[in-house]
Amino acid sequence: MLPHPGTAWVLRTFRGPDGGVRLLSGGSEAVRAWDPSSGEQVTVFDTDWPGTHDFVVCHPDGRDPVLAVATEDGVWWHDAITGEAIGGDESITDMIWGMAAARMPDGTQTLFGAGYSHPFVIHRWDATSRQALPDLGSHDDHIVAASVIELPDRDPIVLATGWSHTIHRWDPTTGLEVGPPLERHKGIVHWMKAITLAAGRTLLVSGDSAGEVRRWDLLTGEPVGSPIQAHPGDATVLPLWAGGRAQLLTSGDDDVVRRWDALTGELLGEPAAGFDPVLLTISGEQTIATAGPGGVRITRLSLT
Repeated sequence: MLPHPGTAWVLRTFRGPDGGVRLLSGGSEAVRAWDPSSGEQVTVFDTDWPGTHDFVVCHPDGRDPVLAVATEDGVWWHDAITGEAIGGDESITDMIWGMAAARMPDGTQTLFGAGYSHPFVIHRWDATSRQALPDLGSHDDHIVAASVIELPDRDPIVLATGWSHTIHRWDPTTGLEVGPPLERHKGIVHWMKAITLAAGRTLLVSGDSAGEVRRWDLLTGEPVGSPIQAHPGDATVLPLWAGGRAQLLTSGDDDVVRRWDALTGELLGEPAAGFDPVLLTISGEQTIATAGPGGVRITRLSLT
């Protein structure tokens, strides 16, 4: 257990200056970066942020990684190695919820933020200059989650969703929507991830506030299989390959992590404790880190 002040509720990973994986844990009272192999705390971040919602680590070319913090007053920027605050464009004061970053076709990295207030757009920033770029998309209601799927041989796809219970797919290069919205969720969608299947098809997986997980063909928008009622509420989703098959790790308000076959929806193995799992490799073994009251739990998990 890595002790975290208060409750840790967001976990992210990024590469440190030595190439090793760093585990970023965040909550309302503190944000910390850890070396998960040794359990050593390596960075303490200033947390004087207004209403922290999400974090993402950007990797500008030739520079140290940058932590972007989604707050109720735009995005705040920090050096991910030292924890020091750094300057950025302060022109966007919208409440930002979910965030994601992507490498664009021209080699630059762009940060995308879910805009909560009218006109309900996806905000964009250049990750190197930290300057705002033109908005992307137009939505019918508050946006609370954003994700980016990077695919080989084509532009990335930006996903956005919120109170409308629908998922929109956008091409950030053309600014055009990719197909019709995905509309079958009953709750507010908070989590969207993707996994490439053995046949080359990309499976989009989404979790909502009712604890339901749905699967889609990313490009066609067709649903895949039946919905999975994974948890009582707020289902998070982590797709991964293990044991030669695509799997899903989900967590919810019951504070447990469950494992599913990504294609059949079959429940696999025993649940583990925690929330918002991330996958780590420590000393050659696959493990998961989960957030929760009192700290971050590192768990060896058989994924076969």
